[in-house]
Amino acid sequence: MENMIPCPIQDQEVFQRVWQRVMAGRSEEDSPVQPNPPVGSGDLSCACLDALLRQEGGGLPPACRPEEPTPPMEQEPPMEEPAPEPEPEEPAPGPEGPCAPAEGLPPAEGAHRGSDLPRLWEEPQPADDRTARLRRHVMDALEGWQFYRHLARRARGADARMLNNLAGELHKHARKLSAAYFLLTGLRYWPTELLGAPAIPSYWGALRQRHQAEQRQESAFRLAADDWEDQELLAMYGELADACQGRCRQLRALLEQGM
Repeated sequence: MENMIPCPIQDQEVFQRVWQRVMAGRSEEDSPVQPNPPVGSGDLSCACLDALLRQEGGGLPPACRPEEPTPPMEQEPPMEEPAPEPEPEEPAPGPEGPCAPAEGLPPAEGAHRGSDLPRLWEEPQPADDRTARLRRHVMDALEGWQFYRHLARRARGADARMLNNLAGELHKHARKLSAAYFLLTGLRYWPTELLGAPAIPSYWGALRQRHQAEQRQESAFRLAADDWEDQELLAMYGELADACQGRCRQLRALLEQGM
């Protein structure tokens, strides 16, 4: 240990007295004099050892305390450059000319879309035999649509598919007649809430009943065409009358296959 003291104090007795006074009540780990000092830190000078002796174990003076290693300075993270603001997109050029949409108009899709539907037809209406017959034709087509739908549930396979096709055909015809009524009167007529379940006592009897109804409807369309001079109405009634003939042939084919 005395070899670690770099001063003229080489007397063993003197060193022991100094060491005992300094280490009185301390553990060896708390000693200011380390037997194996860190590399490059050196040992106590004679002046510091003498000062330690005069302070009677009070510790090393500040000038003799080993310098604590300065912690490395934390490097500040590099400042991030603000992202460039996106340039505002230029609006796409709209159509120009007389067909350009007017500004301030409400959007096509909105909460009130569909609220401008025409008023429903209500009784009574002005006495007009032609429009009254047109309403009757709409109702007849809807009743035929309902009849074929229920009759298809009594059939199987190809027969059921044929009857469902006939039902869809009559539904389209009812829409044509209803559109014609609206063009004439400005009112809607689509009385589906008045439809009830048709009476079908038997499958064969229902086919015969519907065949007779199609024949009557064809005659009604031929007579109604004489009431109008409008070419579109004349063409519509002629088309509907021909369709009645076609359904009569299909119903006859179902009866022939069953027989």
